[in-house]
Amino acid sequence: MEETFDRLIYQRGNKTKEARSIDLKVPNDMTCHEFKIICIRMAHTLGYHEENIKETFGVIEDVNKDADKQQIKLLFD
Repeated sequence: MEETFDRLIYQRGNKTKEARSIDLKVPNDMTCHEFKIICIRMAHTLGYHEENIKETFGVIEDVNKDADKQQIKLLFD
């Protein structure tokens, strides 16, 4: 059975040395909490300041924090 995904795509309209396009494939059955986490991650990727993100989204506990640490470790080992 093939998994289906929704996509969140952000594209900048001007020249920049920052990310010009971000394309996220997300499970189409994710919860609102999981969607909020994706939005926070996208805001970080786009370069928004940590304090602005916290003011906007609040502080949330990421249920995948341990998995994220393992992924980061794999990237930098």
